[in-house]
Amino acid sequence: MARLPENARNRYLAQHEFARGVAEPRSVPAILQFAINNACNFKCVYCSDHRAGNDIPRTRLEGRSWDDLLQLIPRVDVLAFHGISEFFVDRNFFDLVARCADARATLSLNTNGSVATPRHVDVLRDYPGPMDVNFSLDAATAPTFLRIRGWDFERVLANIKTYVAAFAARSAPTQLSTSFVICRSNVHEMAPFVRLARDLGMHEVKFYRLHEYGSLAWTIQAPDGKSFDYRDECTDHFKELHDEQVTAAIAEAERLGLRVAIPALYAEPAAAPGAK
Repeated sequence: MARLPENARNRYLAQHEFARGVAEPRSVPAILQFAINNACNFKCVYCSDHRAGNDIPRTRLEGRSWDDLLQLIPRVDVLAFHGISEFFVDRNFFDLVARCADARATLSLNTNGSVATPRHVDVLRDYPGPMDVNFSLDAATAPTFLRIRGWDFERVLANIKTYVAAFAARSAPTQLSTSFVICRSNVHEMAPFVRLARDLGMHEVKFYRLHEYGSLAWTIQAPDGKSFDYRDECTDHFKELHDEQVTAAIAEAERLGLRVAIPALYAEPAAAPGAK
C-alpha cells in the first residue's frame, strides 16, 4: 500500500490530537498563511505604510524563520502566500511554488495583478494541485483604480485575462476571485465591480470595509492629485450610502449568479409586512 503523503498524515494526526485533547501536539496547522516579506510594488493610499510615524523597514523571512517555513511546506494542506506584500515579485516565488507543487498542497495566492510574465503564467497553469487565486482590484474604472492603487488599470485587467485564459487548461480545481476594499472613493462602484468580476471570469467577488481602527488616520495626496483622508474614507462615516451600495451589489450578484462575500449592513433590515 502506498504511503500517505506527509501533509495527509499531518492532517489525520491533527484530527486525532484534537479529538483526544492533546495539550502538546506533534502536528502542525493544516492551513498556514505566510507573508514572505513586507515589500510591494504598489503604493495603495490605504496601506499602513502611509500611517503617521511609520518607520517599519523592509524585511523578509530569513535564517531560522525561512528554514522553518521550508520544513513546514510538505506537512501542510493549504499554503497561502499573501499579506502586506506582493508575492508575485518575490525572488523566491518560483522555488516556493515548486515546493508546494511537490507536496500537492492547495496553493492560495493574492495578487495585485501587476505581474503576468510567461513564466508566471506557465508555472501556475501547470500547478498540479488545487489553486485559489484572488486579484485585489478595489475599483471598476481606471480613474478610481488610479486614485486608490496608482497603477495602470487596463494593464492589470489584461494580465488577469491572461491568467484566466491559461487556467482554463487546468485539470486541478481552480477558484478565482477578485476583491474590493470599500471606502468613500469607490463605494459607488460596488455593483459595477460585481459585473466586472463576472466579465473577467471570476467565481466569487469579495468586499471588505476599510479598517476602522482608531490608530489608522492620515491624510495624503493620492495618485490622482487629490487628497485622501483615511478616517473620512472609512465606511462608518457614510453608513447609509454604504448600506445602499451593499444592497445593490448583493442584488447584482444574485442576478448574475455570482458568489459574493460582503459586509453586513449597518442598519437592521426592515421587517417584512406582517412579520412578528
